[in-house]
Amino acid sequence: MVLASDKNQTVEIELHPDDIVDLGSAVPYYLQLSQHIEKKIKAGEWKPGWKIPGELTLCDHFKISRTVVRQALDTLSSAGFVVKYRGKGSFITQPKIARELMQSLSGSYDDAVAHGQKVSTRVLELTKVKANEEISQALQIPIGEPVIKLHRLRFLDGEAVMVVISYIPKKICPSLLTENFITQSLYKLLREKYGLIITEGIRTIESVNASHPLAELLGVATGAALSKITSVGYLSSGVPLEYFIAWHRGDRSRFQVRLVADSDRLKR
Repeated sequence: MVLASDKNQTVEIELHPDDIVDLGSAVPYYLQLSQHIEKKIKAGEWKPGWKIPGELTLCDHFKISRTVVRQALDTLSSAGFVVKYRGKGSFITQPKIARELMQSLSGSYDDAVAHGQKVSTRVLELTKVKANEEISQALQIPIGEPVIKLHRLRFLDGEAVMVVISYIPKKICPSLLTENFITQSLYKLLREKYGLIITEGIRTIESVNASHPLAELLGVATGAALSKITSVGYLSSGVPLEYFIAWHRGDRSRFQVRLVADSDRLKR
């Protein structure tokens, strides 16, 4: 049950009798509480922006200590389900979009569709430019060589989450300038129409503050935290195909890295 509210009021969550912690279970109380709240969030019963009852209310309702409540809320905060504000309490936060940073060589469009999200794109620029020093080094082409610049604003479920600029050597696929990237994936197009498959990539990530132009596009405050990713994608021949720079909203993205043991070292 949720208390009625308007746009100027905080929506507060009221606990049900069936919101319980099994005090006879061997599962730690904090874990039961954090999993219970996480389940409510994932089911859409508790929505982003709603306020979780205060610590004392949770203690009284679940018959647990304040230490247990704080541990549960810290667990949820670390997992990105809850944000805590000093003097205000704990609130359900927007779920962050997980990205497998290093091991996935699919494009962001393909990744999002695979996760069941609705993707839309606004093409800000599709044009031919001359490679500057940065682009020439990334794509291993002479300075001044023509490249195709594709500048896009990406939306997930109607929310702007990423700005990305891709550079591709014009000599490899010059007809990209005539393609419609509002309704199709760049990587899928390269793969299915041009037979160009990125098989290897090098990506770096850093934290930056949003410039005014980026902030306006992403709907965040100037100076807000962004994750900036730069990437070079290579064909199986070793030829660089794409150099891209992407800015992700820091409050809506998190990145996962899968680590794999070196099989040769394990044999030693």
